Amino acid sequence: MAATKSQTVQSKGIFHGLPTYPTDSTENADLTAIVTGATGISGYHMLKVLAAAPERWSKIYTLSRRPPSDYFFADLGDGAARVEHVEADFQAGPEALAEMLKAKIGKVDHVFFFSYMQPAQKGDILGMWSNAEELTRVNTDLLVNFLGALKLSGLKPKRFLLQTGAKNYGFHIGPATSPSFESDPRVTLESNFYYPQEDHLAEYCRENGAQWNVVRPSYIIGAVRDNLLNHMVGLGVYASIQAHLKEPVAFPGDYTAWDREYCQSTALLNAYLEEWAVLNPEAGNEAFNAQDGLPFTWGRFWAYLGDWYGTTWTPPETDPSKYRAFESRWEETPRGYGPRGVTYSTFSLLEWSERVDVQEAWKELVQRHGLLLDPFTDAGRRAQIFGMSDSAIIGGWALSLSMRKARKMGFHGTVDSYESAFHTLHDLARLKVLPPPAAARYTD
Repeated sequence: MAATKSQTVQSKGIFHGLPTYPTDSTENADLTAIVTGATGISGYHMLKVLAAAPERWSKIYTLSRRPPSDYFFADLGDGAARVEHVEADFQAGPEALAEMLKAKIGKVDHVFFFSYMQPAQKGDILGMWSNAEELTRVNTDLLVNFLGALKLSGLKPKRFLLQTGAKNYGFHIGPATSPSFESDPRVTLESNFYYPQEDHLAEYCRENGAQWNVVRPSYIIGAVRDNLLNHMVGLGVYASIQAHLKEPVAFPGDYTAWDREYCQSTALLNAYLEEWAVLNPEAGNEAFNAQDGLPFTWGRFWAYLGDWYGTTWTPPETDPSKYRAFESRWEETPRGYGPRGVTYSTFSLLEWSERVDVQEAWKELVQRHGLLLDPFTDAGRRAQIFGMSDSAIIGGWALSLSMRKARKMGFHGTVDSYESAFHTLHDLARLKVLPPPAAARYTD
């Protein structure tokens, strides 16, 4: 029989089962962190977790190409005093980055790497990550440049955490093994920038006496102002306009997409997991899936979405003749067996966004609420916003990330994805990205 172990966990707002840390520990005190991609959805929530723990993190450097928006430091409260933002172009060579690091940063204990670039992709249902070669080139260079800069600057982190995602298992190109385990083999049907990133990071750590972590979330729920790769933005635009037009929120996919289990990954919970991973001496050189830990379906969510925005909702069409079929790019599946992936839809949010009455309705909502987002004028931006939402909600196969590894090693954090989405939509309204939902409180 295994020895009995006990843990003390805590709740913070809607998040439950979160780790606690010894208050008398000197090992996890007076730590310095670098957070890259800090203005993005993941980097910003990582910053919020670190800034809220002064007993552990005495200094946090945030690195990103764009300067932060006005809300950036205000939302950190007292923790903002320990944060220093440094504008850094990760497309510059390692030498230029190293000079910036040496000028600003004296030491670093842990690095959290969230930098990412999205080159132009197709905006259709299965095309969000169609330009695999360019995605690989651009994003591998971002990491390689930064690793080179760390070496040239003489900074030596103890742990380097890289966030990748569920595309590691090939869900974006067809049916993958579900639930996915961290030990599943790589999918080599096409280029995937996660793999060279992991290889370069492992090599860097071997050469420099550091340890690594890789964290793989699903679609991320969270609110920042300047991130368009956020499926909640397109859903919020859709629901608010449908409510304004007094039309229902119709579901564009079929009953397979409606009923399938499709895990969500709340940005703040991901960050709690990522802090736990780098501070856990037993978690070095390990990859972890990250998801909210409770079952989620779009069928359950859709009724909430209509109710939150004060309109009705409709389920998928029952008439098979109403659907178009989209085949996945590869005949072979990511799991290596079974039929080719097929997705069915009656319409897409990207197609819906082309309607003149929809675009006119948004102009009225912008005037009424002082909104800062224009999701329609720029074709590339529109494709990103609504293509991202389409890729999340329309699909013919499950997406499930097993949390068994993190659970066995002691991370037990969970959050209700529906409740998290509700608060995120309100946060996006506060940031003037979306109109406010009609519902002021979350109810089951």
